[in-house]
Amino acid sequence: MIAQIPDIIFLNGEAMSLYSNPLEDYWTITNRKRPPLIPSPDCVRGYVATWEISDDRLLLRDIKGTIRKRNFLLQRVKAPYTLKKLFSGRTPVMATWYSGRLRVPAGQMIRFEDNGYDSRFEKEVIVTVEDGRVTRMVTLDNINRTVVSA
Repeated sequence: MIAQIPDIIFLNGEAMSLYSNPLEDYWTITNRKRPPLIPSPDCVRGYVATWEISDDRLLLRDIKGTIRKRNFLLQRVKAPYTLKKLFSGRTPVMATWYSGRLRVPAGQMIRFEDNGYDSRFEKEVIVTVEDGRVTRMVTLDNINRTVVSA
């Protein structure tokens, strides 16, 4: 797999790349069928989601993707896939299905890897989430090899 286009997350009002995909857990945990999103080599999941951390909650703000569906003539056509299609118009959506760690790169890239999210950066913010609630946030300094709790 080649390097992937990341999701986006807003931390303290700043848009940053998100090297984790918490929406993938949604289909598994809720036992819902994953929509037929159209992948590309640099985005195998077929969408880019926009997230925000606000009031210690992980919020899903947007989804941009394309699906294949049948039109009224039963022809397969491409159609946009959005947050409103997945959650019936509610926005934002608290990611109560997600528990795990989010990886948010910061600073300059110090090692490029053309495989998924394997590249490394000067710093990385690691956000621990339990049932959609942020329980911990630390910053890893990959240059000085230190950890700073937030």
